[in-house]
Amino acid sequence: MAEVNKENSVKIKKGQRSLNLAIVWGIALGTAVLNVPAYATETAANLTVSAEITASCTMSTTDLSFGTYDAIIANATQDLTSSAEVSTICTLGANGVITMGGGSHSLYCISSKCYRRMANEGETSFLSYNIYTNESYSWGYVWSDNPSAANEIVQMMGAGVSQNTTVYGEIPKNQKYAAAGSYTDTVTITLTY
Repeated sequence: MAEVNKENSVKIKKGQRSLNLAIVWGIALGTAVLNVPAYATETAANLTVSAEITASCTMSTTDLSFGTYDAIIANATQDLTSSAEVSTICTLGANGVITMGGGSHSLYCISSKCYRRMANEGETSFLSYNIYTNESYSWGYVWSDNPSAANEIVQMMGAGVSQNTTVYGEIPKNQKYAAAGSYTDTVTITLTY
């Protein structure tokens, strides 16, 4: 009988150890669960995201080169014409106007018509010419620096891509008073947007 009690005593001790171990694990898990925060309420806020695009343009040109002007034969009865390009790239929505100044030399005017002038190297001789906004070379379309003269300027609309505008140049016929030599002028082109 003493052996049975001893055996039961060992079984009870083993059971108590298991129970004690289960209690310790239960307390440990309970404590861990108590340390995990519980999310029961939420709040929200808005994040404002912003950027600004400023209007921007670039402009480049090709030269307006007439080549050889011959007032005695080829251009005695026929004007000499040529063309060039003004290339612009502007931000979408950056609309504006392209104007042209009168050139580096004083204008030559006859009645109500004024011409730009190229000069030889010593500025002792001049060759009259004009620049037009269209290929008809009509007098009402002489490209000017007056932004409110609709036919005398070119309007452009920014599209974010390169846009080419043709410049039409004309040297009037029969300018026999111009001396032989090379003639040049510099015209300021302005893009206002």
